[in-house]
Formats: sequence, structure tokens, C-alpha cells
Amino acid sequence: MSNYNFSTLNDKEFEQISKDLLNAKYCLDLQDFKVGKDKGIDLRFSTPKNNNSIVVQVKHYVGSGFAQLKHTLLNKELDKIRFLKPDRYIIVTSLPLSPSNKDELRENLSPFVLTSNDIFGQEDLNGFLDEFGEIEKRYFKLWFSSVNVFNTLINNAIEGRTRYLLEKIREKISFYVVTKKLDDANQILQKEKVLLITGQPGIGKTTLAEIIIFDRARNGFKIYEVENIKEAEDVLSSNREEKQLFYFDDFLGSNYFEIVNSHKTETQLTSFVERVRNTPNKYLILTTRTVILNLAIERYEKISHSKLASQQFEIKLTDYTKYEKALILYNHLYFKGVKEELYSSILNDKFYKIIIQHKNYTPRIIEFITDNSKIEQFTATLYHQFILNNLNNPREIWRYSFNNQITYLDRCLLLTLFSFESGSNETDLINAFENRLIYEKEEHNQIINANQFNESIRTLLNGFINATLYTFISPQIRIFNFINPSLFDFLMGHVSESFQERKSIISSITYFEQLKVFDQDKSKIPLEKELQIIIRDRISQSKITVSNIFGGYLNNENNKNAIILESLCKYCQQVNIDTLLLEYIQKLDYEGKWSYILPRIEYFLLNLGDAPQTRKYIKENFIKLVERIMASIDEVEDAKLIPKLFEEFGFDYKDYSESESGSNKLINLIESVLLNAEDNLKDDKKGNITDIDGANEIYDEIAEIENELSKELFPDIAFNHNFGIEIDEAYWAEIIDENKMKQWENESDDYRNNSYYKNESILDSFNEDLAIDDLFVKSD
Repeated sequence: MSNYNFSTLNDKEFEQISKDLLNAKYCLDLQDFKVGKDKGIDLRFSTPKNNNSIVVQVKHYVGSGFAQLKHTLLNKELDKIRFLKPDRYIIVTSLPLSPSNKDELRENLSPFVLTSNDIFGQEDLNGFLDEFGEIEKRYFKLWFSSVNVFNTLINNAIEGRTRYLLEKIREKISFYVVTKKLDDANQILQKEKVLLITGQPGIGKTTLAEIIIFDRARNGFKIYEVENIKEAEDVLSSNREEKQLFYFDDFLGSNYFEIVNSHKTETQLTSFVERVRNTPNKYLILTTRTVILNLAIERYEKISHSKLASQQFEIKLTDYTKYEKALILYNHLYFKGVKEELYSSILNDKFYKIIIQHKNYTPRIIEFITDNSKIEQFTATLYHQFILNNLNNPREIWRYSFNNQITYLDRCLLLTLFSFESGSNETDLINAFENRLIYEKEEHNQIINANQFNESIRTLLNGFINATLYTFISPQIRIFNFINPSLFDFLMGHVSESFQERKSIISSITYFEQLKVFDQDKSKIPLEKELQIIIRDRISQSKITVSNIFGGYLNNENNKNAIILESLCKYCQQVNIDTLLLEYIQKLDYEGKWSYILPRIEYFLLNLGDAPQTRKYIKENFIKLVERIMASIDEVEDAKLIPKLFEEFGFDYKDYSESESGSNKLINLIESVLLNAEDNLKDDKKGNITDIDGANEIYDEIAEIENELSKELFPDIAFNHNFGIEIDEAYWAEIIDENKMKQWENESDDYRNNSYYKNESILDSFNEDLAIDDLFVKSD
């Protein structure tokens, strides 16, 4: 007979297995209620005469006794039972119950509990599981609470280290969430005999491996946790009938230096893999961070030529669904016994959604933020801040891997990519990294390989970074990004804390795009005066340029000059840049529109600082400069800056706006903005316009913009000018007819397809959100 204590199931899982077992045993169709207060009902069966014909109350008590169960039923549930008036009341509990326990409860809850046979304890549920094996199979975590199963596992563990491993697994199995990856991994292991689990730090590689190990041990396999290949070779049995499973956690990371310094180890590893694959009943599970596997494939010939370098053995852990994330969080809160005040704070205002939807979510962070030794003294407010701090600054997830599992030059490449902030194309990354390598060779005496970029990319790919090939661009380009936003956050903290790292990045910057990460308006990374001097000098020496990825007007000289002016004012605020500013403002070409450089010129003019030569030049050429800006403006907010520019450089805006020439220029400016606004509003809203009133609303918005700009640009006069931005009724009549036809077609399609149509993505998303709320809801 089964001997489960159900301790590895949380309360929601125990309720679900109780429902499945009762339905199977009594051929019922019990309903469960997950949303809101249960009002005394966990499960129920309805008939035409009584909606509450059968009411089931499920009580999952781990570590408690009969006295608590009795107290709860008599003092909290009995009044609810009387109100519900069920024909039959059933109690299910995970506690073991004696016959006298059942009789006592029946007497106290009479007449609703008809017989002691309607009170089910641990022994009854185990009997049902023996009878309905398919239900037992569905509840994977249940197996691990069986004393008999665990004793069998311990007996099959060959030595103390493996016994300790199994004990550790048993302690944390409650937190595990079964996902599709478990089935995928088992299929690979069964087919290929070798399973390689890879993924980023903290994603759950070891946990997945441990679940599979426990399952195999339960089915008669002898388990061997090994720390090196020689250990595994020593115990590999020649008996083809003997079931053996070898587990090598972090098989490259933990043996990195051994592999680096020993070609023998490299050969042993690949040979052992082949022996396992070619010997019946022998299996091997390996885990490693993706970055370490890539390093081994890149640097060691035997591994790169072995089947380990292919993907046929590999299961990649990347991410979880929102509901899986919610389950992981719930299990940690439930099984770690997070105190009531803190647990309730997670439920308040659905704070759990902030956690599970955070870009840096990993199971490792969840384990950390539910560790009672770290949180037991917190108030609810402090606990929220603690959670957010760890999600926003997940340094512990990346610190070890960054510092210990990649080389110094690999780290330099990561930091070069970090300097691009939003990713980089391959060409720019290569050029920027080459400059970093030159700096490292000159300043730190680093020995540089000719193929260093490719070596580092292969090491980092899919463990730290990913690459996307864009074939629709001609010529096609490859873009590199971090594999997870949390890595960028980690590097942000790393660079913020290290002046030397900031200096190394600044000293090797190749593109102006790399400076954005130091923007003091957005970034917390310090930019000391010494670093500003380096930036100024690299600009002066033409060592920083504009990326040429897209070509065209973005890379013409006027744009480069504007970028330099903006960059000097933004990143060199504490140093003398007057001479450089004067040089580059004199290079500006006044021909043509400045639309694409307008934001840069505006920033430069409004953040000039102490630059007397440049300021003098601007004053001498102010009207020419400001009118070139005005001729390029087509946005409302840019237009509003014109009076501010006059004020910044000591010119009388009132005189200008009232002069004939100035007034005409400003009128042209307003007209340009209004026409642009009309085009934008048409593009944004014309698909939704089904009557003339809707079209008129667009022109009401344009009239509001006209009124706003008239007051801003002509504040001291009664301004009245007809800009001629009026509704084109013929145009809108055609648009309205088109939209009405589309609307009719859509409604007809909906009608014809109503009985067949099911938008899976919307329904899945909707149900997933509901399921998450159901999971965290508190019952009475």
C-alpha cells in the first residue's frame, strides 16, 4: 500500500488530488471554487433540488495534529455548514485519523456528516491511490513524500555523497514546479542516453536534473553523483543489466581548471560519454551554464568534435510561463512558512504580479527573497523593498559566473557590448572590441589572440549573449544583445562600482553610441572629471566616430558635427570644451532642413555652459542659426523652444515676433507644425473614423494645437491668422465608406465563424491571469 504523507503538495495541490480521488472513487463530478472566499465549500456536487447537495471541506495540515483539525471544524466551519444545509458533508484531510477520531468528528458534525465513512484521512487517500494508479502518476511530487520510496532510493545510493544528494532533493522537492521541460528532458535522456541541461545562472538546471534523478532512482536505478570523470569510470559496471545513472553537476564549471590544463581530462570526458551511450542501462546527466559549454567547444578539440557539441543531447532552460513563475513563488511562500504579515503583503494589491512579471525573475531570486533567515525581521514595507532591490539588482545571479567562469578578455567583450546599451551590430562590436584589446595590451600587458573576438563570442553565446541575424536588411546584419536584462543590470552595478572599469571602457570607446550608457540624465554610472577629459581628447583626436550601420544621411558630416556638439555638452560638463565646440559649430552646413539633427542642436544650445568663444559665435550668427532651426521644426514641443533660445542668448523675442520678417517665419513654423499634426492624426485615426463627427474631432485637435502655438509664439499681440487647415470632406467621405464596408465584412465574418472561432492566444492569456489570481487567493 502507498504510504504518502502528502507533505510535498501545497494546499491547492492537495485540494486538487482530493477532488480527483473522490471523483474516481464515487463517480462524482465535484466542482472546485478557486476565486474568493470559499464560504465553507472547497468542493461540491449539485443536484436539481440542492445546489449544495454534497459539500467537501479539504484540510491540508502538515506538522499539525487532530486537535487543530477538530478546533477548526467546530469553531470556524460548523456555522457555515448549518447555513449551507448540505445533504452530505465530506471531510478530507492529510492527517492520519484513527477510527475514534472519525467517530468524534461525525458526532460533533451530525447530522451533516452522515457516517464516519465520509471522513477521509491519510490512510484512506493512500488506499485510493493504490486503486487509481493513473492519479498517482499525475502527481509527480507526491512520490517523494513516501518513506518507502525514499528508503529504496537511499539503498540504491552507492556512497555517502549520493545519499546526501538525495536527502537534499527530498528537502526541496516541495518547491518544484512541473513544466513541459521535464517531459522533454526525459525523452532526450531515454532516447540518447545522455542529457545535457544548459541555461543561464539561477534558471533551474540543477533542480530539473535532480527531479529526473529521483524518478530514475525510484525505478531501480543506482545513482552516482560524481565530481570527475575518473570517479565515474571506476564505478561503471560491465554488467549490462545493472541500471546506473551518473550525475555530473556543473560538469565543466566545477572542473574548469582541470579541463584547461589537461588534454587527458578532455579525452576522458568524451570517451566516457561514448561508453555510456553504447552500454545498455547506463545513463548520464550533465548540467552546465551555456557559456561554459561554449568555452569548452571553442577551446578543446575533442569536445568540439564530439557529439556533446551538437544539440541532440541538450535541453535548454530559458524561461517560464507567467503561471509557472507564479507557482514557483507560491510554493516558496507556502512551504517556507513565510510569516503571515509578509505573506499577506504579497497578496495586497496583487504584489505577486509585480514579482512574476519582473524582467529579472529567476527561481534563484525567488528562493533568496523567501529565505526566512533573511526576511523574518522585516515589516511588510521593508519586505517589499527587499524584494524589489533583489529583482532590480540581481548581482548574485551573475557575479560568480562573470568573475570565475569566463576569461578576462571575455569579460572585456561583455563590457564592450554593455557600452552599446541597446545591443550592437557585429561590425561595430568587432571594431569597438578591437580598440578595447589594444587598450588592454598597452595598459595591462594582456596577450591578445588574433581570433579573440570569435573565441569570446563562441564562449559567451547563449550563456551571456544572443545573436539575431536580420536577413531583410541589405546587406544582412547580425545584432548581439544580452541574453537576459538582469545581466545588463548586473554590469551596470559592476561598472558603477569600479572607476578602473569605467576608465577602461571610456579609453577604448569607438562610437558615440557607446557614450549613451554614461548619460547622466538617465544613468547612475559616475562620470568623473578624469573620464570627461579622456572623452574630450578622444573626440579631439577623431578617435570616436558615428556607427555606419545604416548609411545614408545619418552618417553625413552635418549629423556627425551635431553629434559631437551634443556629446561634448552632455559628457564633458566639468572640463574646458570651448575650443572644440567652436570648431564644430563652425562646420555646420546651413543648407537643407535640419530635422534629423534638430534634437542635438537644441540640446547643445540649451546646455552650452561656460564656453565664451562659442557663445560669442552663436550671438554673431544667432538669427541665421535660429531661423534654420525654425525651418526644420514640425513638432509642437520643438516650436515652443524658440522663445527660450532667444532668452538663452540675450535676444529680444518680442521685437523679432513683431517684425515683418520674424512674424512670417513664425507663421510658416506654425503652419508646418499643423500640417504635420494633420498627417499624423490621419495616420493614427483614419482607420477608426466611421462618420463625419469622428473626422471633425481630428480638426478640433488641430485647432487646439493652433491656439496653443499662437499663444506661445505671439504672446504679446492679438494674433489672428487663417492657416487653412480645414476638413477635406470628399477625402473623409471616401474613408468613412471604406471603414463602414470593413466593419460590415468583419461583423459578417464574426457571425459566420462564431461557432468555430477561438482565439487561443487571448483565451490562454486570460485564463493564465485568472489562474494566477486563483492561486494566491486566501480562503476563509
